[in-house]
Amino acid sequence: MAFLGIDIGGTFIKYVYENNQIKKGKFYVKDIVEEGDREALLDVIAEIFENHKSKAIGVAVAGLIDKKTGLITNSPNIKPLEHFNIKEALEKKLGVSVYVENDATLAAYGEYLYGAGKDSQILICLTLGTGLGGGAVINGHLLTGVSGSAMEIGHMTIDKNGWLCHCGRKGCLEAYVSSYGLERIYFFKTDKHIPSSEIILYANEGKKEALESLEEFSRYLAYGLMNILHIFNPDKVLLAGGIPEHYPAVVEMATADLKKLAFPLPFRDVSIDIASLGEFSGAYGALGLAKTKGGGK
Repeated sequence: MAFLGIDIGGTFIKYVYENNQIKKGKFYVKDIVEEGDREALLDVIAEIFENHKSKAIGVAVAGLIDKKTGLITNSPNIKPLEHFNIKEALEKKLGVSVYVENDATLAAYGEYLYGAGKDSQILICLTLGTGLGGGAVINGHLLTGVSGSAMEIGHMTIDKNGWLCHCGRKGCLEAYVSSYGLERIYFFKTDKHIPSSEIILYANEGKKEALESLEEFSRYLAYGLMNILHIFNPDKVLLAGGIPEHYPAVVEMATADLKKLAFPLPFRDVSIDIASLGEFSGAYGALGLAKTKGGGK
């Protein structure tokens, strides 16, 4: 049986297709998203499906998905999908069963099924990208919450009078631990606005301000990890996204800070590492969801 996993992001739609073997790819959709063209987004997914016919489709989407109504209630980086039931729309358009979950939740599931989280009892996955997402798999089951809004790790408050977050609140962890958080840290050190990718490039070249910015970034990350350890007592935490992928030292720095902050007992039993599926972790998780819900296993 063939199954398809799709991850809808603000810049790319990524897919993973399984039919005896795995095939993956991505489509650039940033222009479509910025234009607010919902139908064009659905057409891209339809094109992927036409070329990769499957029994069921899993969809990962950045945002909060109301379990009771199926609506995507909040998606800051994909505005065309806000207040929209993508499951109903795709099932009508494609004629197959569609299963939808938050992208960070499915990134955790992808790593659990196919990546670095295999055999974990309590797996937490953080996606460090434009924002900061979180997902959890506990004894093989997704933690989604009663409403579908669990694991919004990026929006735990670490400073009530802190920096403004994209969600409109002050002092969220995401305001510091994200690409725009790193850019802010660098700006306050240098008075220069440059993209996070450039900061990472400079850090890899050994430039002082960039290294100091990533050290500060790692300290904030360590506070987030401390809260996660104290609440969940996980055996594995995986960091996904461009920042840990292109500057792996951030994991070592955050872990060193975490050792000083966390209770010794949960720290003893946790392994903190980089997610192994890269930018396709959410699509792999969506594939796993399609197989689980769609009768593939």
